[in-house]
Amino acid sequence: MAGAAIRSWEFAKALSQNHEVVLISPKTDIRAENFQIISFHGRAYQYHIQNADILIAQRLTCALAFSAAFHRFKIIIDAYAPGPLERLEHFKADPTDDRHGKVSSEISKLILSFKMADGILCASEKQRELWIGFLLGQQVISPSLYDLDPSLRDFIGIIPFGLSSTPPKKRGKGLRERYGFHAGEKVIVWGGGIWNWFDPLSLIRAMTIISRDRSDIKLVFMGVQPPDSSLPSAAMAVRAMELAKERGLIDQSVFFHHEWIPYEERENVLLEADIGASIHFDHLETHFSFRTRILDYLWAGLPILATQGDGFAELIERQELGVIVPYQNERAIAHAIVSLVNHPDQLKKMKSNIAAIRGQFHWESVIAPLDDMIDRLTAHPRKRKIWKVGKALLRFVVTKLREKAIVACTSITRP
Repeated sequence: MAGAAIRSWEFAKALSQNHEVVLISPKTDIRAENFQIISFHGRAYQYHIQNADILIAQRLTCALAFSAAFHRFKIIIDAYAPGPLERLEHFKADPTDDRHGKVSSEISKLILSFKMADGILCASEKQRELWIGFLLGQQVISPSLYDLDPSLRDFIGIIPFGLSSTPPKKRGKGLRERYGFHAGEKVIVWGGGIWNWFDPLSLIRAMTIISRDRSDIKLVFMGVQPPDSSLPSAAMAVRAMELAKERGLIDQSVFFHHEWIPYEERENVLLEADIGASIHFDHLETHFSFRTRILDYLWAGLPILATQGDGFAELIERQELGVIVPYQNERAIAHAIVSLVNHPDQLKKMKSNIAAIRGQFHWESVIAPLDDMIDRLTAHPRKRKIWKVGKALLRFVVTKLREKAIVACTSITRP
């Protein structure tokens, strides 16, 4: 699972302590102890949609919006990932018309979702400010909503990504056995996908600098192929492998694990690493993101090497959980890695600091505002006005048609 699926899974686990939970997933060959897992198709789906009190979704489809109108369940939109900003980066290499269409489509879905929402979740205060601006622009913050909740704290709740309260335990083959690393060698792990908004290139260039003087520091990328095997690797993943090959680092100082590490096996990798890396570029996605892989580093007690600028950088620096480096600066990255490796006392102190703050990110703790939101929404049933739902859906359809018209006109008029 990647971040979105992990978040849904952990939400279901945590909420099932106090609620009857059904997780709707394209993959139903997995089992859970305290909640049901069903597919998007069939009678079970229809039954649960018709009888739900609350739907939590990252985006709404038109079908779900219609269902909400007729079956009168409340909607909570989990907007922890700023989708339009991700798409601006992810499809940067696509033709302009295609790229425009993909970004506009995501914004249209977001508008529909927010207009239908009875509550919204995000992952940080920065994201909350982003969505307040978005909601103002879409006239979702009405005088009546403002009068009920002037701070919008009830309407827009902050639920950061969490981590398990069960400590990680090695249960199978890890990095050292897989790649034949010696006990004295130090391992930096890149704990997730190599998406286009990340900067693995500066990290690989830093490894070029390090490898000139020493061979005992290794960098491992945990997953090249996306979790959905039908999808191609991201363009940045291809560039990273090409650069490592060009520098002669492949299977010497830099290693790529091509298959995605299953969620339940990731601790085998994390527990054999010494440092967790999260290196990215300076752009909007970075500013508003909430890096899910960093929670895994905290869970496994890994000191963190991260770039400045995102929400976690301030916490890492303030609590001394790792080292923050400038954007696209391979020399600074190389210096930080060598300094950490050469000072085991510093690494030990960082691990101690991580252990001290880890509890505040346990899923059972971070889920509390969502529990409160569910209680508020179910305590005051409100009939959804069909005309408002129809208006939101009509605007969504008109926007989609307008997008296609704009793209078509752009194609016609291009010199």
